[in-house]
Amino acid sequence: MQSKADRLRRSVPCRDADALHDDLAFWDAMRGYDCLAGADSTFIRVYAHAASVPQTLEDWQDTLGADRDVVRGENWYVIGPRTVIDAVDVPWDTIPGDEATPTKLTAEQDYLTTCVRFVASEGERYVQRPGERDGSAKQYETIFPGVLADLHAAIEDLGRTRIRQIADTERWTAALSQIGPRLKAKCVSAYEKVRTTVRSIEGG
Repeated sequence: MQSKADRLRRSVPCRDADALHDDLAFWDAMRGYDCLAGADSTFIRVYAHAASVPQTLEDWQDTLGADRDVVRGENWYVIGPRTVIDAVDVPWDTIPGDEATPTKLTAEQDYLTTCVRFVASEGERYVQRPGERDGSAKQYETIFPGVLADLHAAIEDLGRTRIRQIADTERWTAALSQIGPRLKAKCVSAYEKVRTTVRSIEGG
């Protein structure tokens, strides 16, 4: 994944970039880059599984239009200004962006996606206000056993003060993505503990 993400980055304008070590809004492993240039920003994503491409592209559909497009392959995509997309040096076969219909997430994938989104939101809260206890912490500890403590420990290992020094809080997600693989593994362990009750937890 990383080598593919790196090669795609070299094919687009990318002077101010955030490296993404994982996707903190989706269950699957991912590598990528946010090439930041205001309205002309470009986003590179490479996933471990091909099914993740149409599943995650759904979240981008409302951002696409006359001036913003996507080029995609089996397990990757690049979103950005049409002029950038047209010039992407694609080293693999491309697939039309509307070819695949997203498949429904399994119960485990849905749980893991919810878990990593909790990691992202609680991670940012902990960076800002480490002395406060979230009012829903007890509920989270029941739904995602062991994740909260490991999340806080991972952020301390990463360097909470270093993250707070990033002035643009929109870029905190990229900084926190470094703990993504560690916390996703913890989410998998949590799922094994609660898998028989996942349906009732989701209210299904």
